[in-house]
Amino acid sequence: NAIRRVFSRNDNFSVLEIGTGSGFFLLSIHDVFPHARLTGIEYDQRLLETTQNRAPFAECVQGNAEVFDLAPRSFDVIVSFQVIEHLYDPEAMLLRVKQHLKPGGLLIITTPNLSGLGARIMGARWHGYRDDHVSLKGASEWSELIQRMGFRKKYIGSTFFSGIPIFNMLPLGIINWTLLVLFRSAPWHLGESFVGIFKKDGDSE
Repeated sequence: NAIRRVFSRNDNFSVLEIGTGSGFFLLSIHDVFPHARLTGIEYDQRLLETTQNRAPFAECVQGNAEVFDLAPRSFDVIVSFQVIEHLYDPEAMLLRVKQHLKPGGLLIITTPNLSGLGARIMGARWHGYRDDHVSLKGASEWSELIQRMGFRKKYIGSTFFSGIPIFNMLPLGIINWTLLVLFRSAPWHLGESFVGIFKKDGDSE
């Protein structure tokens, strides 16, 4: 939705996804914006191969989110979904994002929300607590960090209740998943995943 508000179907613009996973985002963005120039970075070679098969129209490379080095100031949009919590140095990724975005470019990011109801209610049983989640923060902490790294906030919110098991079972599961399908996120800080949209201002690089 954030990309649709800025670009139309026939626009020619550039998108970088940090952490392509299995390539579903690149496939979906290509369906909506067939003229967009798509690039992906994925650390896991097996997932990279899956992405290359699923999204052959995108240029995908193996790389580390903390140290990738592509053409600077070349992307209109950079997205990263559920990746930054895996990094020991999330600031390094944000610095790379800033270097690779064009002035006025958008960063769209999601990550588990340590201040969400799921984490609060489930405590140590919250599924966000995993050995590979080494940089967990709350929504406000992520927002403050990203702005401190030189981005301007456009939207801050979070998803809904998927971290609480009862909300994944019928009938409450219907409510939770309907909210996700209809709204994706809401402008509150208590949902399961932090959702942030930020803008790189100026040309101070």
